[in-house]
Amino acid sequence: MKFIHTLAVTFVCALPCYLFAQNKIAPLKIGDPVPNIYLENIINHPGGTAHLSDFKGKLLILDFWATWCRPCVEAIPRFEKLQREFGNQLQILMVTSQPQSTITQLFSDRKISLPSVTGDQKLSKLFPHKYVPHEVWIQEGKVVAITGEAEVTSNHINILLTDKKSIMAEKKSNFNYDLTQPLLFNGNGGKATDLLYHSVFTGYLDGIGGGGIYTDSLNRFKIRALNGTVLELYRFAMRNTADRELAQANRNILEFNQQEILPPPDVSPYSAAARDKYYCYELIVPVALKDQAGEFMLEDLNRFFGACHHLRGTIEKRTVKCWALRKTTDFKSLASQSVTPEILSADPNLLIYHKQPFSKFYHTLAGLYRHEPFPVIDQTGITSEIDITFPTGEKDIRQFSNGLEKYGLRLEQDSCEIDMLVVKQLQ
Repeated sequence: MKFIHTLAVTFVCALPCYLFAQNKIAPLKIGDPVPNIYLENIINHPGGTAHLSDFKGKLLILDFWATWCRPCVEAIPRFEKLQREFGNQLQILMVTSQPQSTITQLFSDRKISLPSVTGDQKLSKLFPHKYVPHEVWIQEGKVVAITGEAEVTSNHINILLTDKKSIMAEKKSNFNYDLTQPLLFNGNGGKATDLLYHSVFTGYLDGIGGGGIYTDSLNRFKIRALNGTVLELYRFAMRNTADRELAQANRNILEFNQQEILPPPDVSPYSAAARDKYYCYELIVPVALKDQAGEFMLEDLNRFFGACHHLRGTIEKRTVKCWALRKTTDFKSLASQSVTPEILSADPNLLIYHKQPFSKFYHTLAGLYRHEPFPVIDQTGITSEIDITFPTGEKDIRQFSNGLEKYGLRLEQDSCEIDMLVVKQLQ
């Protein structure tokens, strides 16, 4: 047994020399053994260096991340909680190509305790990917799973620790995808210069990201929504209408069988059980039609989902409970006394508006409380530019309202007849 053990150690140590010789690094896949590579510039780890073999006996999760990736940063507190929960059975090792100085500052500001490799060039070549967060699961020296950050849960960790096998679908990366080209034209290319107007639906597409709203170099306006549910696509359309708040959940009324049409909760979109509930959509129009793009998308959704699911989305007047923003009897003019328009941030949870349209304040307020059961509605009638200071981190809308009293404003719960996005099942 000693002889076999010695051979195994010799092989594992020699493998990195082969893999990394002349910068020829072989990407690994699920089931492959992982070389015992040497890691440097590790924050929150004794000595700042380690070999992968140092984590032997633990389930090792490599969390590829970046400071500019919001989902990556938002996942850190949850990952720290899991690390505490599983203790020595688990090691979550964050990995980023960003320099140590950048990461040290963030970790200090947020008091992050997890270790992170910085300035990485080795691990990202062993586990190439296009988008972060990206999670690689290693157990007993082998790659056992490659997933997104949502799969890093207590349940999945327990299953691997107990059964020594993964039930998670694999997250894949498509390195041939080109964001600058229309979808599906000759495999993402085509005669882009000839394209004047185009809309397309697909099912779930593996390994792509980078959707959004933008104008390209040919002066065409594009809407691209990738791997979204029926409801997410309807809300995406509302983001391109005059009333952008209709994209918020508290401005939606759902009158359809959600269990039949929306994916099951807590199931990865790329899993076989859910991927037929996700769609991609792209619209390209001349920039002159930019203001109508949201309406075009809504019409496309109604045609397609009307045929597939007998659904229709409409903007209707409905009487609903709301938080009405109103003047109080102590209201005094908020007309700006400032000379220069500016938005200042005294700290991360406070905004100062100088000479800003009141509508901008309202839209910000509605966005801050978009997760409230009832939407925020402006009933002040104010149209002038204003000066106002308000918190952005106050979770209690009633406390926020109390802070508006000094301006003669108040949020009052009431019933309001307002526009709502209604997604209904046709008979």
